[in-house]
Amino acid sequence: MDMKEVLHRIGYVRNNANLSARELSFRIGMSSQYIAQVESGRIVLTVEKLLKILEVCNFPLERFFAVNIQDWNLDTGLYRIFEKLTTDKKHNLVELLK
Repeated sequence: MDMKEVLHRIGYVRNNANLSARELSFRIGMSSQYIAQVESGRIVLTVEKLLKILEVCNFPLERFFAVNIQDWNLDTGLYRIFEKLTTDKKHNLVELLK
């Protein structure tokens, strides 16, 4: 994942939490323009700030870095169902999906 994708995902996380850039900036203890500047690439985002953004937005770190951020809940639900199946049922389901 490149930095452009990380910045895009920050916007997704913020919108998912129904927060404006200004409101999120305040909630993480930064100036009113901080998130807008991060999302535009004018300010370098630190890992600490990324973790704070995810915490404030109640957004799982695993989902942020998932291949498909939008389908993460569905993918996770399917995985939970799949992992409970017996090995034979897993093989049968894989064959059916092929």
